[in-house]
Amino acid sequence: MSANEIHARLEAALSELQRAEKNAVLLFGEILSRKLYRDLGYSSIQVYAAEALGFTPSKTSQFVRLAGALEELPRLRRSVASGELGWTKAREVAKVATAESEAKWIAEAGRSSSRSLEQKVRETRLRVRQVSQAAGQSTLDLAEPSAAPILLDIQITVNTKYTSEQYARREALLETIRKRAARKGSTVRGLDRAELILAALNDLAEKLDHESGTAATSSSPFQVIVYTCKICGAAEVRTDRGAKPVSAEVVLCDTHIQEPGRPNRATIPPKKRRAALIRSGHRCETPGCDRTRFLEVHHRRPRSQGGGNEPANLQVLCSGCHQLVHRWGRLPESIPVG
Repeated sequence: MSANEIHARLEAALSELQRAEKNAVLLFGEILSRKLYRDLGYSSIQVYAAEALGFTPSKTSQFVRLAGALEELPRLRRSVASGELGWTKAREVAKVATAESEAKWIAEAGRSSSRSLEQKVRETRLRVRQVSQAAGQSTLDLAEPSAAPILLDIQITVNTKYTSEQYARREALLETIRKRAARKGSTVRGLDRAELILAALNDLAEKLDHESGTAATSSSPFQVIVYTCKICGAAEVRTDRGAKPVSAEVVLCDTHIQEPGRPNRATIPPKKRRAALIRSGHRCETPGCDRTRFLEVHHRRPRSQGGGNEPANLQVLCSGCHQLVHRWGRLPESIPVG
């Protein structure tokens, strides 16, 4: 078969897979709501799912959650059953819609792409969680689709397979790093394994640059390209796992901006940026954090509020501390800003 033929068959198979999953959830919901598992000789839906269907506990939980959502959202259920709304979008709507908001969410799903809908659902869930925590509430009714860009704390899981020998080396190296840091009086508090791996990759990049005779002249041997929208202010990075949202405020603090037809310009002049780094000793200026990797220069008073590039307004922070400042407006009290 040609590439086009295989692609067409794959698309058809995926459509069939979605139809099968939709029907499975609808039928599962029927058994759940009518307690038909008792007629089949099982004491609970969990026992029925495990023994009769071979479900794992996590899969049972997923089906129970989806079936329950469709039971409480009759419009969404009718849209799914009639084929008006695709199953992929319906699963996203079920995560956030309430009886009061389901009509608006169904309309939103109808005019949005699957990726755009997933983004709005994620933003709304995060916004609700933040508001709930700020109000000291454990729950809060999920609202209508969120249109305002907010700071997204996206976690991406990367799985790496190791041989037994490689895994033992990995654990030994991580322990060695911590012991050496302790002997030097350096703290690794908050430096999780992801940061350690990034630091190691950064060191390898610098070593390769040095060996090739093209050592980087900037503070980092790499660049991260961020795309921003002038209309809504949203920002994203594009990865091999698709576009991922980031905080535009953090990015614009210390960056180079390139616009079509205009020269590349830095938000902080290179001379002033170097002066701030030298003043800090090329370390994060947050007391208790002495990181020397992934340093960024922060505007104490935001540029949007008239803050400039004078030395007193520039503060050197590692990327982790920088994120915290922009998220909360300050660092936590346990890590005061100097």
